[in-house]
Amino acid sequence: MLFSRALRVLIVMAPVLLGPLPAISQDIYYGSRDWNGPNNGSMNISSFVFRDINANGTYDLGDRVFVDIAVELLMPSGRFAMARTNVGGYANFNASLAVAGAEIAEAGPYSFRVMPPPGWTITTGNGEQTIPMSILEGAPGDIVAASLPQPVGLVPDIEIRGRSGASSEAIVAAGPNGEAVRVQPDKHDNYSMTATPGGWTVGAREVEVGLMPVALPQDWTDETGTEGEAVTVGFDDLIVGDQLLKVPNGYGGLRWENWVATHGRFYEGEGYINNTVSGEFVAYTSSGHPTATFSDTPFDFVGGNFGVAWSSAEGETLRIRAWRGDTLVHDDQFALSAYGPVYFAADYKSITRVEFATAHYWQAVADDLEFVVSAAGR
Repeated sequence: MLFSRALRVLIVMAPVLLGPLPAISQDIYYGSRDWNGPNNGSMNISSFVFRDINANGTYDLGDRVFVDIAVELLMPSGRFAMARTNVGGYANFNASLAVAGAEIAEAGPYSFRVMPPPGWTITTGNGEQTIPMSILEGAPGDIVAASLPQPVGLVPDIEIRGRSGASSEAIVAAGPNGEAVRVQPDKHDNYSMTATPGGWTVGAREVEVGLMPVALPQDWTDETGTEGEAVTVGFDDLIVGDQLLKVPNGYGGLRWENWVATHGRFYEGEGYINNTVSGEFVAYTSSGHPTATFSDTPFDFVGGNFGVAWSSAEGETLRIRAWRGDTLVHDDQFALSAYGPVYFAADYKSITRVEFATAHYWQAVADDLEFVVSAAGR
């Protein structure tokens, strides 16, 4: 054999020519819809409700969504439906000619009516809006509105509330324009009076009234206040993201017991959102159990904004007690709402501990708590 190496053969396969690919229309992937015939889907027609923070009758910067507000829908047939606003402030009604049970399912006029909670007033003048609906095949629900409902704004009725203690004498107050108000406490020693924004004198006490209800303490003292730094804790500088955090000692120069800070929407609870005063974060009483804020060095509790986390606890009572050392010096209570805060004008001076407790252990919500903390305490 003349060759000792095996021959290597390279076989090259020639391509098989099948001819040009058939032309394919781009319409298979990107074609326009055939608009003949119904869509057989659905869409929402929504009423938007907001807290009119500056009470100017328009939805603008600084206003906040209002959660769990009832909105009624009157249909052309005479039937009613009701929806509550969600965490975005929208009460949604399904519009569809094909989906069974859709609230908006025929042409004609529909009336959207916002039902304010007790103690709230509409500022925008459009609490009831009637809007025609018409058939339009190919629309998401095959039925459309002539226009969408316009935003509806609400403000709380401004009141000064308090307890008179054991005395049954009338409470005498003077408003910012000098108008005199005289109210008689009820059988439980509670009183309330309609107020306007500005400086008020209630008995011998002076209080500044804003655009929300104000609760007053039962007893004010002439104790000298703390010399130090005014601090407002709004809990917005504690957390990054939409989580929650146990309020740590040292925050605001004070110590904290059983307080939790969270983003207002973390639990999607109406009271967490509706009782947010500034920023996006609030604090609440952990598991609804009593909480405390305290310091070895005396401090002042000026006041703060309080509500309850859930509408199923509407009217829950918050009790606030304060100590100076071992001596109880203040004991107050007032009702909470899930629809908006009440400002408690505490004016507790030179205390060392303040405790917060709800009567039935529902979560109280707090925002923008105001203190005066001494340099030694910080």
